[in-house]
Amino acid sequence: MNEMFGWQYYQTPKVGVFPYMRGTPVYRDGMLPFLYTKLKEENKVGRTFCGDYKTMDEFVSYFDRIKTMQVLCEIGEPTDPDNPDGEKKLTPVGFSWIDSPVGVDGARCAMPGEAFFDNASRRQSARDLARLALGYAFNDLRIDIFHGVQLASNIAARNFSIKMGFKEVAIVPERLYNNGKLEDARVMMLRAEDYLPGFWLWLENAKNQIAVEREPVIA
Repeated sequence: MNEMFGWQYYQTPKVGVFPYMRGTPVYRDGMLPFLYTKLKEENKVGRTFCGDYKTMDEFVSYFDRIKTMQVLCEIGEPTDPDNPDGEKKLTPVGFSWIDSPVGVDGARCAMPGEAFFDNASRRQSARDLARLALGYAFNDLRIDIFHGVQLASNIAARNFSIKMGFKEVAIVPERLYNNGKLEDARVMMLRAEDYLPGFWLWLENAKNQIAVEREPVIA
């Protein structure tokens, strides 16, 4: 399968990854405060940012500065019932981003981040959106290697990362500050060359509405 580019490509009939930038349907007034409020309501701010309990102003400023957020959406029915091929309802259920990119095309690494809310993490939506977000970052943003950093106590994040193909490569003692103390950090790693071959096969099936439950193939 030939590699494709453009954010419109990273969708299935049920979910889609939409970069938070001009020209996309998620780039609208109030989106960043809405995402922050969802995280705060579910007490996920600290875990999402590895112990950094950002305020809303800090959250908005951070993503305005790095400009690499993707809003993760479930895709619903057409907004106009009389036009089934028209615009469809998008429901944000999370977001992803990359930070601290280092290197050049062909030799670039970065740190990924991801968060879900409204129980999306309990549905197939989260797994499919995570796959799409990684595919978009590896292919369109030209990331070659991801090093993910998590609180070592966040076992749910570890397990989810492993399902996406990440491998645990290190535990750094007392590296992250959380709730008044230093906690161990877990480092997870994923290479584009290991991830993308299986991703393209999965996406082709997903776009054809074929139910494929297996995880992306990791070489």
